Amino acid sequence: MKNYFSIGEAAKMVHTTTETLRHYDRIDLLKPSIKDKSTKYRYYSIEDIVRLNTIHALQQMDLPLKDIKQVLEFKDLQNRFSRTSSIKSR
Repeated sequence: MKNYFSIGEAAKMVHTTTETLRHYDRIDLLKPSIKDKSTKYRYYSIEDIVRLNTIHALQQMDLPLKDIKQVLEFKDLQNRFSRTSSIKSR
């Protein structure tokens, strides 16, 4: 299995457009895992694909992108908090 997918491959995997992925990058909703400095090509990881699917699911619940961004940031904080708590308890 590939580790990284081009913007076109990622868009096809989540049934969206490359322009949508560029928009998500511009508004800091989802940054690609790798962005080639010389070509500006974007490459997405499996984790990015999962996040894209989460964004799509939240859109299906009629959440606007700014609210989705907050939900995803909260989830990241929860993960960080969980990891920090487990480290402190050692």
